[in-house]
Amino acid sequence: MIYKQRGVPKILLGQQALLRRLSPDHSKFKKLQKDYYNSQAGYSGEKDFDYQMREFKPDYPYAILHDVYLQQDQIYFQIDSLLITSSYIVVFEVKNMAGKLLITQHPTQFIKEELNGERTVLKSPIEELERKKYFLTRWLRKNGVEIPLIDFVVLAYQNELIIENLTTDKVAFSYEMPNRLRKLEMNREWLSGREIRQLANQINSFHCNYNPFPLNKKYEVLPKDIRPGVYCTACQQLQMSWVVKTWRCSNCGHRDLHAHYLALHDWYCINGPLITNKQLRQFLQINSRHTARRLLTTPNTRVTGNGRGAVHYISPKVLTSNELSYN
Repeated sequence: MIYKQRGVPKILLGQQALLRRLSPDHSKFKKLQKDYYNSQAGYSGEKDFDYQMREFKPDYPYAILHDVYLQQDQIYFQIDSLLITSSYIVVFEVKNMAGKLLITQHPTQFIKEELNGERTVLKSPIEELERKKYFLTRWLRKNGVEIPLIDFVVLAYQNELIIENLTTDKVAFSYEMPNRLRKLEMNREWLSGREIRQLANQINSFHCNYNPFPLNKKYEVLPKDIRPGVYCTACQQLQMSWVVKTWRCSNCGHRDLHAHYLALHDWYCINGPLITNKQLRQFLQINSRHTARRLLTTPNTRVTGNGRGAVHYISPKVLTSNELSYN
């Protein structure tokens, strides 16, 4: 049973928002674009893994949690997916890397070779897993759970794979995982079915919502670098104007009373949750502070202070309501 589904990564939504608002001439645009493509590929690989795991339906009790973010020893660690059984917990690290993949030992290296022959040494996901297993083991013990851990590096892309001088069965393709898991022997029972459910619920309750925002610091962008305005929800052009109590697109004529919701989403990702009436007017390119105040009266905003000293707080829920902006 799946106890935690995988959502669109916040960093992906944020990178998309910044790409909408940043000029292609900006010095950080190419890095942002590359990071976005990498995030997109990673999420695509994780979704493929989730799809393949749908056929894993064993007769024994189990629990699956996707995209778990926990804290131990004041350190946050993220696990792509977890499988809890009575005999072990399986930890998955999902990677989506195109091209030829060469894995070597001493030190353990993952070397990606592009079609043009260019090679890039990647951070070893095997070592990443060892780190995550260490913190997960400590987290489990802290919560009174002792159980062996098994780990897999899962490759979503069907690479040409070469493994040199490395004895490991920890690397597998997504489509192989259901069979690999079915072949694992269930030995000692560390957890009962009830305890599996309790642990899955406990992990879910301790899951931290990772927040990478604001992105303006990460990518070193200034307010003047961000393109203001409201995007048309029909033609995707930055051509909406506030006309007679609604937004109207000068490009296609589309009208939408709530078109500014996506703009609030973009502001949250780029600048963080706080915005003043003046900042909103500048960002939406409207003149009336009274109109701005009305537009800030949404289910996803609240205000502190009065008059010109008022500051509006944008809720993280604005991300959930705009996940459809990701495509």
